[in-house]
Amino acid sequence: MRQKRAKAYRRLLHHYVLHYHFREPYQVLIDPTFAEALVRFQVHEPLKQLGSVLHGKVKPMITQCCIAALYDAENHARNELQNSDEQQTYKQAIALAKTWERRKCNHKGTQTAGACLASVIGEKNQHRYMLAADDVQVRRSLRRSVPGLPIVHYSQSVLVLEPMSDVTEQHIRHMEQSKSALSIEEQRILQTPAFSPASTNANAPSQPAAPKRKRAKGPNPLSVKKSKSAGKSAGKAGGLPEGSAPSKSHATPAGRSGTSSQSYVSSISQPTSQRRRNKKRGRGSHSTVQ
Repeated sequence: MRQKRAKAYRRLLHHYVLHYHFREPYQVLIDPTFAEALVRFQVHEPLKQLGSVLHGKVKPMITQCCIAALYDAENHARNELQNSDEQQTYKQAIALAKTWERRKCNHKGTQTAGACLASVIGEKNQHRYMLAADDVQVRRSLRRSVPGLPIVHYSQSVLVLEPMSDVTEQHIRHMEQSKSALSIEEQRILQTPAFSPASTNANAPSQPAAPKRKRAKGPNPLSVKKSKSAGKSAGKAGGLPEGSAPSKSHATPAGRSGTSSQSYVSSISQPTSQRRRNKKRGRGSHSTVQ
């Protein structure tokens, strides 16, 4: 199989898998004409050929009416005294059809192959069958009536997968539109008075609120480096010369605050004569307390 055709078949089967949920192994319904074509073109491995076209595992199936149609064709060829090659073709087709899975159609009488396949597939192909048929009338009738039905047939000894039919494309388009449409429950909710357009307009404000204007914010002050001019102004405000550090004499240690207060109390408690004497000797008022 050519690469371009294989790519087109893979893309086509992807649509069937996506929209109609086909799964492997694919169930392929085979009609009598396709079985005859397999013998006529001397296809030794039909399952392998079908699998290469459908890109997956295949389970071939044939109905009871289609088997009966092959037997009728063999009997007709024997009664008409046709050549032995035609009779041998039908015999080989019957032997090949016996190896496939038998699909029960539950018809009381024998029907034609086209009518039997149409009844088994149904109007919507709910069992996800694929059709392999060489009869033009059967393919045309099912192609125009059943959406989501892949059809395979021979064209000059080449197995071909037909493109998607117009019915299938319309059905896929309808399914896509139904997904986005409102459900019956949602339509019922929207038709209630609470969700009606009149009540919505009545509850709406008369004038819309003005949008809040966004203003540029300044930088974070903790993340900004302080300028030198700010440090100089802080030093002048504290009464210190520029570039000078505070002297140690201005700082009072926290541990000596209690001692200075005790010495002041003791100096007051001394007599006046003692204070005068200490003053003449050049002693401070705090020297008595050691």
